[in-house]
Amino acid sequence: MNVPGVVIGLGVLFGLCLAIFVLETFRQAPFRSRSALPGPENYRLRSRLRRMTRPTLLLIPAKSPGFSKIGGLPELPPGVSWPEGDREPPAFVAQIDIATFRAHGDFDWLPESGRIYLFFDDDRNGAADCGMLLFSQMAPGPETTAPPGLPLNRRFAERRVGFMKFPSLPSSDWLGEDWASDDVEWEDFEDFKACDFGDEIEHRIGGYPSELQNGQMAVACEYLWRGETQNYREPVPESLRLAARQWRLLLQIDSDPALNMNWWDSGMIYVFIRARDAKRGDFSRTVTITQTH
Repeated sequence: MNVPGVVIGLGVLFGLCLAIFVLETFRQAPFRSRSALPGPENYRLRSRLRRMTRPTLLLIPAKSPGFSKIGGLPELPPGVSWPEGDREPPAFVAQIDIATFRAHGDFDWLPESGRIYLFFDDDRNGAADCGMLLFSQMAPGPETTAPPGLPLNRRFAERRVGFMKFPSLPSSDWLGEDWASDDVEWEDFEDFKACDFGDEIEHRIGGYPSELQNGQMAVACEYLWRGETQNYREPVPESLRLAARQWRLLLQIDSDPALNMNWWDSGMIYVFIRARDAKRGDFSRTVTITQTH
């Protein structure tokens, strides 16, 4: 008897039976993959996600340092002063050269040039203007000396930054849809979206925010801008929901231990602006939202 031949033959037969079993099992089981979910609802949602995808720029350590940076001291133009806070001077958070980052993505809702400076007043946290944004077309000056009375916890180390482009997808909260459907694995999508940037600290420009809490940030911006309080038990008026579509994420600043920058419990700052205001260079009309774990 040819023993090796028998062993090989039995192995082939076992492999064939196993393959038939696996194929039959998958044929009978419900198909739950994100890449090929059945049903018209899934196609509608996929189509909407494709239409709403926006570019975002991750702020990464610069290879060749330029003007844009997080932390440190601001390089304000001559004649422009460090803004005043409610009780103490606000923290300087970041400065960004618009012309430099516009070369990395389609941000046609922003002016073609200019520089923005972000300060944050923790004493006004929760108010729409707790983030204080300065915009200037003038050339920057030398580093501005920190004002007297600036607390140590409002002084951050410096990192010059460059930009890395990613596609940004809206979350279910941002879209305002209830997708708790057996036809859609929305939880899988949320997990996938959360991994877009890996373990990177998410300092970003543009795109959609990385929410730490539930809620529709665009709608929250519109309520804050109007000075109104949202009643979560009542439906959002359609006129307000339509107005909320104008809001764009300008800056998202994460907690960053390397910079001694911690927003409460590893939280984030989100600065929003209406597209029409940004386009004409009016950065006085922003809304800042904060979230923490």
